[in-house]
Amino acid sequence: MLNIVVAILAGLVLLSGALRNIPGIGLSLERFAGWLNTYAVVIGAFAILLGILELLSLEGFLMILAGLVLAASALRSIPSVGPPLARLGDALAKFRLILGVIILLVTVLNFIAIIFGLFVRFR
Repeated sequence: MLNIVVAILAGLVLLSGALRNIPGIGLSLERFAGWLNTYAVVIGAFAILLGILELLSLEGFLMILAGLVLAASALRSIPSVGPPLARLGDALAKFRLILGVIILLVTVLNFIAIIFGLFVRFR
């Protein structure tokens, strides 16, 4: 369940510039994403860690990509592997809107599947 929360937070931070275009709740989401943007590196580090733990799933792979984009500045400080990872994160930053939409869609669909799975189990 922690991976769902981190993936949603990472998706919101990745979409922080485009959320205001959503009618009705866009301005509130934009303010929340702006507040979350101060914690982008921490969210990115958690996304990388949880993505590695779930490497064989689509959500895990997307979380690694989102984490690389969000934590690119912190990755530079890791000796020997940091600069190439930071360059990869910077290269992926061009696709942050697409990555944000995909990670939010996959995570929300995963969350809905978990909720319906709980309903079926208790039936």
